[in-house]
Amino acid sequence: MIAGLILLAPMSARADSVFKSGIAGSHGFSFFPFWQQVLTDMATAQAHAVPVTARTDPAHAQQCANERTCIPGVWISFLDSIKNKPRMAQLNAINLWANAKPYVEDWVNWRVADYWETPGQFVARGGVCKDYAIIKYFSLVRLGFSPDDLRVVVVADTNLDAFHAVLAVRTDGNVWLLDNQLAQVVPMDIAVQYVPIYSLNERGWWLHSLPKFNIGNVTIAAGGAN
Repeated sequence: MIAGLILLAPMSARADSVFKSGIAGSHGFSFFPFWQQVLTDMATAQAHAVPVTARTDPAHAQQCANERTCIPGVWISFLDSIKNKPRMAQLNAINLWANAKPYVEDWVNWRVADYWETPGQFVARGGVCKDYAIIKYFSLVRLGFSPDDLRVVVVADTNLDAFHAVLAVRTDGNVWLLDNQLAQVVPMDIAVQYVPIYSLNERGWWLHSLPKFNIGNVTIAAGGAN
């Protein structure tokens, strides 16, 4: 579940417009404290460069007592195995590898309604849609993709009247969709059921639309994602 963000700046958006449109947000991530915490924890993890997790190597349990700031050895080994592949092969490999991890609701993992996981936590525990998108994002950054070509995107799924999170990647002249609900990497513009609400990377965030859903007699605007 991603916490709701009510923003009064509606604008039309299509699934293929993530990198072409959107209102750039103010500097910083005050509206997105969970994302800011992930970035802070990843910076700490990089500084300490812990190579293994307690879950995969009990002998190093003390080193990885804090999953948030741990760099999982199994993750790095996987990335090393694909680092020399073409970019599209890397996208497909990362999508399949991450999607094979268990889907576990925030409430089960963390006893809260909304929690954004670092890669160390996701590898150890599984997660929800945003957590799949986050580890795919950092996987591609580690492989040399520019953050400018990556966006974690919260979308409205108009087929399900639900909110969802995916990763958009700009490469090879197209924008590609990495989605925990899809085994294949596909061009984002074919996912016409997804309307981007907001997107972010480590350098900023962008507002794309403010869709509204009618559930009974209640109108809901820009809410959570699973």
